[in-house]
This record gives sequence, structure tokens and C-alpha cells, in this order.
Amino acid sequence: MFKNYIIILLTLFTYSAGAQKIKVEWTSGEVTITKKGGTNAVALKKNETIDLADRIFLGEKALLVVSDYSKKLFEVKKKGYVTGKELSEGLLKTADNEYQRYMAYILKELKNHETKISNTDKGIPGAPSRGDEFSFTLPDTILFFNNEQLPLYWTNSVNTEMVSIIISNDKKNLLLDLDLNGSAFWINNISTYFAANKTLHLYVYESRTDGNKELKGHTVAKKSDLKEADVRKDIDKEFKDFQDQRLNSIAKATKWEINFYYLEALNIYKILLLDYPDDEMVKGMFNQFTDRNGLK
Repeated sequence: MFKNYIIILLTLFTYSAGAQKIKVEWTSGEVTITKKGGTNAVALKKNETIDLADRIFLGEKALLVVSDYSKKLFEVKKKGYVTGKELSEGLLKTADNEYQRYMAYILKELKNHETKISNTDKGIPGAPSRGDEFSFTLPDTILFFNNEQLPLYWTNSVNTEMVSIIISNDKKNLLLDLDLNGSAFWINNISTYFAANKTLHLYVYESRTDGNKELKGHTVAKKSDLKEADVRKDIDKEFKDFQDQRLNSIAKATKWEINFYYLEALNIYKILLLDYPDDEMVKGMFNQFTDRNGLK
């Protein structure tokens, strides 16, 4: 009897200690934290731990998803101030349901994908990191089906004189060399190119007013070996039992993205933003997608 009592106490202690460990799984928009005993509010980031006595602030357009020791997820709906204790209580009330399975899948796949792309050099070995000046982001590899367009966007700095776009084929033969003064460039009818070539290499250079020219990005575009209809059918089949249309679409966009079909994922987000224009989850997921891949 005494032994069983000790086991029960240890179990309750472990549960209580674990319940106090609240982990940030996803955040978007204005989300800040003020630690216990502190006065300064700082931005709350993914993978940080929240204690019960901490105060969290969520702006009107903010998104916060947290988890506990048992990996249950909780999307914080309340705006304004909320304590770590309130988050813990919300997690305790969370049940295993379709939403949980959706969010667990989406967050897991995106974390793996972000780790993968953060460990690549984006095709610019030795180049300076992208800071607050000239900025260009695209995946280092992107797969195409047919007549999709490849949109390129960048942000010029006060020292940017010109931007150079260079395109070569899989044999590294130069096909196109452009100097541009704007901030966008679209490649159309890409299927015509892939009729004769398997791979497209795209390089983006910044020409600066000090006379220097720096490589800012290198993207490899490839034609998919799979048929679009077959891939789409498989993805629809994988998520056919999920009823939440918002999370269903985000899950599909995630699936497209982690398999390097970024333009297909972008198309889904465009529809989501039209169907759910004020939904923080949709906007937060899209903003993170754009941050990762530069596609708008």
C-alpha cells in the first residue's frame, strides 16, 4: 500500500512538473513575453519555454500555438494578455481530435523542412549573409510541372545600382543575361524551356554603387518526373478524411512545399487568403511560407 502511494505521488509530481513546461511551437505577428519578476517585454520565439508566472501579450493579428510535455497542442485564441498558467490550463483541457492531428502533422513537416533548407547554402557559398540591405530569397531547388510562372522578388538597398539575372541550362551554357533596375522579374512559359532542357540555373547578382558585384542567390529549377494529376490525386487521397477545410488546405500546401513544389503550395495559399482573409492561422502560415521561400 505504502509503495503504491509513493508511486502515485511520484506520478502526480512528474505530471505537475511536466505540465509547467509550455513550449512555443508556432508564433506569428505581435507576440511578446514578460518573464516572472521582469519588466521588459521581448518577442516570443519558436521553441522557447513559458513558465506559469510569465505574461504573454498577443496583438490583434497574432498567432500562438503551444504544446506541453505530452505533445498536445493549443492554439491561443485570446488576444491581449494571458499568463503561462492560463496556457497550461488550456492545454489540460485539450483533447485528442482532428485539429490536434492536423497541427501535429503540419508543424512536424514544416520543422523538418525548415531544418533542411536552413542547412543549405542557398547556392551562395561564401557570399555575405542577407541583412537589412539587399534581400533576395528563393528555394535552392524548385520543381515545375508545365506552364507555371517563376516570380522573382527582391528588395533593393540605397547602394543597389542594378540587379543582374543570369540563366543557364544544365550544361551551364549561358542563355540569358539581364540587367534590371526594378524589384521583380517573372519567367513565363517555362514548359517551352523544359522541352529541350532538364534543368535551369538562375543566378541573381547585386551590382552596387561602389563598383562591387555580389552573388545573392542561385536557384536550380527542374521539371518534375511525375505527372501533376498523379501527385495531386495522391495528396487529395492522403487528406481525404480530414474535415477542417482550413487546416486541410494548409496540410496540402505543406505537403507540396516539403516536396519542392513551391508554386503549387503558393496557389493554395492564394485561395486560403481569399476564403479566410481575417484568419490568423492562415495569414501566419502564409507569412512563414514567404519568409522561407520568398514567394508572394
